[in-house]
Amino acid sequence: MHLPSFGIVSRYREAQRLRQVVNTFLSYGFETFLATRFPFLLLRRVFKKKEPEEPPQVRFRKALESLGPTFIKLGQILSTRPDILPESWIEELMKLRDELPPVSWDRVEVILEEELGKSWMDNFDFVDKRPIGSASIAQVYRARLKTGEDVVIKVRRPGIEEVVELDLAVIMRIANLMHRHVPELRIYDLPKLVDEFAFTIKREMDFRVEAANSERIREFFKNGDVKVPKVYWHYTTKRVLVMEFVPGEKLEHWEADEEDRCRVAKTISIAFIRQVLELGIFHADPHPANIIVGEDDVCLVDFGMVGYLDREMREFATVVFVSVVKRDYDTLVSWYKRMGLVERIDERRFKLELMGLVEPYLYQSLERINIGEVVYKIVEISVRYGVRFPTEFLMLGRAMLVIDGTVKVICSRASVLEIVAPYAQGLLKRRVKLEALAEGLGRVQKEVLQVKDNLVLLSSLAAESALRAREEGIRVRVLQDEIRDRELRKLGNRLVASTIGVGLFLASLFSWAFKIGWWGKAPLVPFLCLLGCLVLLAMAFFTL
Repeated sequence: MHLPSFGIVSRYREAQRLRQVVNTFLSYGFETFLATRFPFLLLRRVFKKKEPEEPPQVRFRKALESLGPTFIKLGQILSTRPDILPESWIEELMKLRDELPPVSWDRVEVILEEELGKSWMDNFDFVDKRPIGSASIAQVYRARLKTGEDVVIKVRRPGIEEVVELDLAVIMRIANLMHRHVPELRIYDLPKLVDEFAFTIKREMDFRVEAANSERIREFFKNGDVKVPKVYWHYTTKRVLVMEFVPGEKLEHWEADEEDRCRVAKTISIAFIRQVLELGIFHADPHPANIIVGEDDVCLVDFGMVGYLDREMREFATVVFVSVVKRDYDTLVSWYKRMGLVERIDERRFKLELMGLVEPYLYQSLERINIGEVVYKIVEISVRYGVRFPTEFLMLGRAMLVIDGTVKVICSRASVLEIVAPYAQGLLKRRVKLEALAEGLGRVQKEVLQVKDNLVLLSSLAAESALRAREEGIRVRVLQDEIRDRELRKLGNRLVASTIGVGLFLASLFSWAFKIGWWGKAPLVPFLCLLGCLVLLAMAFFTL
């Protein structure tokens, strides 16, 4: 990654920030670690009054919080990496919340004018200048459009781009120094990790990306009891995001009887697992402040931090869920190899160690099992055996820890594992059936293509025979040619009708399996596809 450093002024600012970062970590008691590489820092310990009483992970979190938004985001990303940090550090970093004092409205209004034009206020009836939220990247305000819709305006914090660029340059410099001077850390390739972090935080600062993620998840849940705010694209830019205002109460402040709380816990769990296993885009920070409970629905907000899973990764996540529940460690190892996550592994020792660590969790009552913690344990052991997980899967592990904690807070007897395991098993069975169906249809397609090849061969043989007959002086009548051409056309028409019929049959099965095109409880599209298939096959074999 190339981070810009232009001229003496930029280098001076970078050096000053680097000194501030180093002094901050020293002030939180990290001289011992740094002194192993830079012995002169031991002099600080001579004048230090007493040793810090707090654990190092707590001091590390506080140091990140004191260094500002970029380092808070870095800590949140590190909390997704159990392959780098121990469990106690992960748990501490998950407490990071990027809440900052708001900047003045005058500075925010400058950004609104730059993004929406000088007359931006003409589009709104009113804008409340007191923010309802102030985080490291943005501030949020209530407003109402001229058309009457209540909305929220999310505005990127003024000056945050320069702060992030400077901090990224400093972090990259530190990562390069540690990569060169701390051999035991080279296995983690810290400069590459900083590259990934830079990409993530810059993507989070582009509100168009967040808007696109939000709209895609909103479309996915459009007919369910989970809601996602509508995006007003006409007023959305890289630095400004205008979304529908959702009435309700944040989950962290919501109060209700136990039955309602457990109902909402189940809704949240199913919504999360559907994002992961079906959609392939999931809310990566589903803590209670990002969930709003309304009268009849649950609303997810703030899609700045999301994870992406392709089809293969979704299948892998499904296999992990099901393998944990069934204690099927053989399948887990085979998928490690299939995904290319490991080249060689001592399967026997790995499975024994996995059983020893995971089994105690599974013998507890389901409401006491933290599925995110179990997945993290699997990751922890797997990493020791040389397994290298994609960043997206590690982000999923963190999100699962968060969602499990969120669900337990509102309903102590709820179990994410108990809720999602049957759903994952059903999805896996359905995929196996569809794969078998696809395999059978593949064979049919091969046979149809073989028929087509045979027809081409017969046509060429007929032409060759006619040419030979002509050479021998036998006249081939025009009527015979017409009969042959007519028969070939009929065969071709039958082939086309049969192929389209098979395609409609396949579409009928898929739309039935995934409930696509249902009118209420009536499978309208599956029925029409099946009817079309029967009509075409009848035409192919009885009329053409």
